[in-house]
Amino acid sequence: MPVQRVRLRPVRKADLPHYVRWFNDPEVTRWLMRDAGITMEQEREWFRRLSENPHEVVLAIEAEGRHIGGCGLTLRKDSPVAYFGISIGDTSAWGKGYGTAATREMLRIGFEERGLERIQLETWAQNVRAQRCYENCGFRYEGVRRRAVLKQGEWLDVVMMAILREEWQAVVAPPQEGLCPLGPEHAAEALRLWKAADLWLPPGDNRPRVRNSLAHTARFSAGWRASGRLVGTAIGAFDGLRGWIYHVAVHPKHQRRGIATALMEEVEGRLRAAGVTRAALIVWTGNEGARALYEKIGYEAGEEVTVMFKGL
Repeated sequence: MPVQRVRLRPVRKADLPHYVRWFNDPEVTRWLMRDAGITMEQEREWFRRLSENPHEVVLAIEAEGRHIGGCGLTLRKDSPVAYFGISIGDTSAWGKGYGTAATREMLRIGFEERGLERIQLETWAQNVRAQRCYENCGFRYEGVRRRAVLKQGEWLDVVMMAILREEWQAVVAPPQEGLCPLGPEHAAEALRLWKAADLWLPPGDNRPRVRNSLAHTARFSAGWRASGRLVGTAIGAFDGLRGWIYHVAVHPKHQRRGIATALMEEVEGRLRAAGVTRAALIVWTGNEGARALYEKIGYEAGEEVTVMFKGL
């Protein structure tokens, strides 16, 4: 699905009834770092204070001419760092790409107009949909605060994510050379590369399926560009027990330059940062070149000859 266009604008007094309705809807507040329940008087007071606070950048989100939510940055007084928050309150607008579009525009405002170096956020660990949105926009997983908040009688884990200026720049303008993000927007490029590298792919591994897979694995995956073209990939994943690395591929014209090793190290680092302590990969029988590479960087054969592991 293409990312939808949205408009970010200042919050108006006429928007307040929308916020009151949304923030009293349990379906909406279930995914917010707040509980349901707010009055119009409280919202008017928030709106009054908003114009007096130079450290709050709060904007309304419009799509198709209607107000559907809001997003904002909370700036630190003496540091180029900000907290990001977003809410699509209109549930009929969910799942249409508006949140992703609004997040990307807010990142542009933060980095280009406000000169920020880091934008961070917190979200519930169970809010997987939001985490995928943030990952697609360039945010990286930084850790989890376990049983951090008691919400409606349930202790919830809080996931911490952030994006740095150079990471945002890599998303909006991928580097001509070197490591680069590997997300769902790169599905077509990845498929062309894998075909050129003669990588074995499961039956039915078409563009929609690859796009969906890369949306799930962007946190742990990496690509490599040369002259602006995607010439290398390594996909990382975590099954709850161990990390997995697969689709390690380098275009034949760029092999034997250390690209595969660099990609493996990058993916291992991302898995390690998420608390993964053991990584595994599969080597197809007869692929002695790949086997030799993996052994060189520390992988050992497991119980099955074709499965190799490395402690992280």
